[in-house]
Amino acid sequence: MKKFIYGLVVILVVIIAVAVALPFIVPIERVKKELITVANDATGRQLAIDGDFSLSIFPVLGLKASDVSFSNAEGAQNPDMVSIESLVLQLNLLPLLSGNVQVDEFVLTKPVINLEMDKNGKGNWIFDSAKSDSAKPSEKNEKNDGEAMDLGISDLNLGDVRIIGGTVRFIDQKSGTNITLDDVNLDVILTGLDDPFEVRGSAVWNAEKTELELKVGSLRAMLENQQTTTNADIKSKNVTLTYGGTVQTLTPLVLSGTTTLDIPSVRNLAAWVGQPLEVEGDSFGPLNVSGEVKVNDTKYSFTNATIAFDKINGVGDFSVDLGGKVPDLVGKLALESLDINPYLPAEKDESATTSTAAPAKKPGEKWDSTPIDLSGFKQANAKFDFSVQEILVKKVKIGRSALAMTLKDAIFNLTLSEFSLYDGSGTGSVRIDAQNPTLKIAKSFSIKGIQLNPLLTDAADFKRLEGTGLFQIDATTTGKSQADMVAALNGSGQFLFEDGSISGVNLAAMARNITTAFTSTGETQKTDFAELSGTFQIKNGVLTNNDLSMLNPFIRLTGAGTVQLPPQTLNYRIEPKLVATSTGQGGSEAAGIAVPIIVSGPWDNLKFAPDLAGVLKNAANPEGIKQLIEGAKGSDGGLKDILKGVKDKDPDAVKSLLDAAGGLFGKKK
Repeated sequence: MKKFIYGLVVILVVIIAVAVALPFIVPIERVKKELITVANDATGRQLAIDGDFSLSIFPVLGLKASDVSFSNAEGAQNPDMVSIESLVLQLNLLPLLSGNVQVDEFVLTKPVINLEMDKNGKGNWIFDSAKSDSAKPSEKNEKNDGEAMDLGISDLNLGDVRIIGGTVRFIDQKSGTNITLDDVNLDVILTGLDDPFEVRGSAVWNAEKTELELKVGSLRAMLENQQTTTNADIKSKNVTLTYGGTVQTLTPLVLSGTTTLDIPSVRNLAAWVGQPLEVEGDSFGPLNVSGEVKVNDTKYSFTNATIAFDKINGVGDFSVDLGGKVPDLVGKLALESLDINPYLPAEKDESATTSTAAPAKKPGEKWDSTPIDLSGFKQANAKFDFSVQEILVKKVKIGRSALAMTLKDAIFNLTLSEFSLYDGSGTGSVRIDAQNPTLKIAKSFSIKGIQLNPLLTDAADFKRLEGTGLFQIDATTTGKSQADMVAALNGSGQFLFEDGSISGVNLAAMARNITTAFTSTGETQKTDFAELSGTFQIKNGVLTNNDLSMLNPFIRLTGAGTVQLPPQTLNYRIEPKLVATSTGQGGSEAAGIAVPIIVSGPWDNLKFAPDLAGVLKNAANPEGIKQLIEGAKGSDGGLKDILKGVKDKDPDAVKSLLDAAGGLFGKKK
């Protein structure tokens, strides 16, 4: 910024000096040519005055010109850096004797200013002089960075200084940024270098008017790298930004103050900047952010921040240091309540026309084999703490939670130090090592004391399972893609549900009396259990469980099998064992009969079938069959009456039962 101001002042002084001296000795046309030559030599660009040109000398130096243009840097998209429809300058000469520059009038009408950065990041406002020794002053300016700017004047007074109906364009060839401000109007107010310096103006961008007001306590203090007050306001229909504070130095930039950002509607703002949000409902509404801003050279901070977005409220602190090889980010955010639902995408109709977007997986792939881009892990170092009192995701309610995240040298660590879910509490951690092309991930999670019924009701509208649960898993994996990591997954875990029940079926009643199991409607059917538990091992993407167990007074349920993650298939055997005693849950089992069930196939098309070999094996236990039949005898006195009652209600049930019995004893249907 200092170089830019310095360059403008130098050009202005050169133009004024030449304009003062030449009219006394040469004709006006010669003055114009000499003025153009001096400007060209000083900047290495071409100044053109293709319209009217007039000059007055004393006591006021007056210059009027029209159709003025100043050529752009080599390789720029626009041929001119500046073009002006008309220019008026009136400078009072007498105050110059005491070093006081008094500009009575300086008006630019319909200027077009093209600011552009090339693909190497060089701005077109950096001038390359045509003279071979022109680099020396530039080198001197580089060395003087941080020192006060010496303008060589004692004071500066601006009268009528304006821009009328201008256009400002900014183009960044590297990023593709292209911004155009139309109808730019600007007033500059300055009665002296020690007096307040004010800039007031407006511009139109994307058909909306934005107003700007900037006030500096002392322009001299700012130019001499001393402390002064600053206030800035940017106002438009879609956003208002205010700042008030002090600037200690310009080079390096050191400032502090308070700021407020007020957006009536984030949805409308996004549409205004050309990025409309395709969302339903009234989400993405008002946003208000306020806090304390500090800048110290490469360090930027925003502290004591308050954030209000829709119905989300919180406080936080944020900082970034750009002085290292990569940005160093630090932050913390604490929210009262976070309702995710307004920001979730609408559920798509499966029957709707399929999207033309490219699929993430190739046809036939179960998991995505596209290599994961790890470059993002290497773009910054970061440390962030987050806490929230309540989170709502669809119907699921998550209580107070807190997590800490760190990213250092492409290693990401996440620690879930607090997690509350339906009376349960949990902890967890994730470590991602992205230093090498092969990603390494390790994660651990456990939660205990969770109430299953409200969780499953809210999460899946499943109301048949009750109990207090525990779940724990530790896992590691490596790979370059999702498919690689699924195939390399290793770990272990366990689950334990205690003092619960399964609604909708009464296995104990079935063991005691088949009539009650099939025909009773007087009371809700329920199977209580003291414990439903199991452990599992994961090796190279295959999950194995051999100890599924459910304990009930009249039934024992065991299970074992595998879940193969890479092909997404299941092969599992469940064996329920009916017993004829109500000895305490978890006690020794009496003789009984087991009817195993095999569950197998792909996840999206599972098959259920009886294990006939297991049935015949258990049928070899006559005592078990005898106890089952005795248990099936109801008060009506026999299995015949039971089946008759069932047949009246469900003929297919009787056929299925008889078919099963025939298969059990080797009889044809």
